[in-house]
Amino acid sequence: MRRKQIIPGLRNSQKIRVIVDGVGFHTTVQGMTEMCFSSQRVAVWQALETIVRDKVVGFGGSTTFYNDKMVPKTINFQVSLV
Repeated sequence: MRRKQIIPGLRNSQKIRVIVDGVGFHTTVQGMTEMCFSSQRVAVWQALETIVRDKVVGFGGSTTFYNDKMVPKTINFQVSLV
């Protein structure tokens, strides 16, 4: 049975290189959905959507999330297609 595309415009088996807060690893679009921390997963997800929308092979940036006590945490990320 075929699975629905997680990111429209990318295959679920597309290999990606991810660097989040200085830790780099290779995974697939499907593997990205299994990242441990939701804030980091959302940052990578948005980067992949930007890659598809802007038709580029890589994207990097930083984003700020707030926890339930309104304490900000900045996440630096970089995502590129392999």
